[in-house]
Amino acid sequence: MKKHFIPHFIFIAYSALLIKVMVYKDLPTIKFGQLMLRFGGTDNGSANFIPFTTIVSYLFGNQGVIIAGVNLLGNVALLVPIGLLAPLVFKKVTWRKALVLSVATGLTIETLQAILQLGIFDVDDVILNGFGVMVGFWAFLLLANWIRTKKYKNIAVAIIAIIIASCGAVYALYPKGPVMVNGQEGTALMSGGNPCGNTKGTGQIVQVNDSAIQLKRNNGSVQGIGLTNRTVIRTSAGIATKMALRAGERVTVVVNNTETASAVLVCRV
Repeated sequence: MKKHFIPHFIFIAYSALLIKVMVYKDLPTIKFGQLMLRFGGTDNGSANFIPFTTIVSYLFGNQGVIIAGVNLLGNVALLVPIGLLAPLVFKKVTWRKALVLSVATGLTIETLQAILQLGIFDVDDVILNGFGVMVGFWAFLLLANWIRTKKYKNIAVAIIAIIIASCGAVYALYPKGPVMVNGQEGTALMSGGNPCGNTKGTGQIVQVNDSAIQLKRNNGSVQGIGLTNRTVIRTSAGIATKMALRAGERVTVVVNNTETASAVLVCRV
């Protein structure tokens, strides 16, 4: 009885964790050496109901390699455990039932984000989440077959391959120099040195108030950019407050599609 209860408990606990991470974006800034990843969706903009629009944009590098990799791989990998656990929780799960579960899981996550105004509904996230569930389900079937036929060597080789692939992905995505990129689901910043790298930034601040800055861009145009409590402000010393934004400072600004800054990097050492 206890053995039968354990998979159900893990399934429920992991589902709650998914809601915490993927719906509420309740995840601290993750730091890998110089690379900092800050996750948080936006409740602004239009929903995407056209399949593969966002995925193709990521694949073509429109959001930057780091953000594309984090979002594409993350939306798949985080749902793999659901597919792994499904055959242990639900009786006689066929691939059709697993497919229904995968679609339902992705739709639930995206719908909750939209209803709670914690993110924008994106059908591509449903596709990626669903694919993650199916990968987990297929992995379970393969693993169960190997255990049943005592092919333990295959299991060891698969584990080694997964470790090597994971290390390769981290190496490929990790920036080789100063970089700052942004995407809908997160912001990646380089820490240390000049936050703007070897550039002069986006432009120079001409005016600051509590909720916005006036920025004179390098092309001479002046733009108003909004600030929120989610805006990351960073100097060479690390994460800073709005006090670091002063007229005359050169900054690199990352904005979402509503001209609200998700990150402001002050270009000084």
